[in-house]
Amino acid sequence: MTTRNRRRTRLSASALLALALAAAGVPALTTPAAAAPGAVAKTDRLGMGLVGFDAKVAEAHGYRVVTLPDGSQASVPADKATAATEGRYVPEHGVLKPGSSMSTNSYGAATGECGSSWVGLDPRGGGRATLTTGMTLVQASGGPWDIHWHVDISDNGGHSTQNYDEYDGYYSGLGLSWAASARTLNLTRGWANATVTWGSFTITEAGWLCYSYSPTTSTTIT
Repeated sequence: MTTRNRRRTRLSASALLALALAAAGVPALTTPAAAAPGAVAKTDRLGMGLVGFDAKVAEAHGYRVVTLPDGSQASVPADKATAATEGRYVPEHGVLKPGSSMSTNSYGAATGECGSSWVGLDPRGGGRATLTTGMTLVQASGGPWDIHWHVDISDNGGHSTQNYDEYDGYYSGLGLSWAASARTLNLTRGWANATVTWGSFTITEAGWLCYSYSPTTSTTIT
């Protein structure tokens, strides 16, 4: 697959804030190795929460960000925008209550308003481990559009960050799920942790700005 040359020239203020929060680091990528006997793959899954909207992305995909009668904000199909503002259409998902910085109080739950995110670390022997990560979003979100994803790696040798960033629908057409290509890391034997950082988020086709609740997993590198 070839990465598109076109890149977004401007993100919303909330998206820029998210990028500023995202951790930066140097990925350590090596060749795969066979799994070590007795090695155990560890995967953790946590939800994703809605924290805002990107109106331009929403409008480009046939949605409109509106204010509901109770002061909540939502991104709805453009042909239902007037009905939503008048209370004749009530969206079931993707609603940000007035004065709220997150759509639900389900932080730490397996599924949030946007869906779920996950990270896995699979020991492969020889000081190596395979890192996997991704997300599965709810239908109303329209699926991932922009993705800015970061996984912190900690082991006896120190810290690093694996970064995944794509723009303008590079992952569109995959439906509601995105899984990053697996990366085989060269780590130090002993304990190791992999954590999706709080700065990891996606802007969906409906314009939702969704943050990962930061799943984390630990394993032993052999």
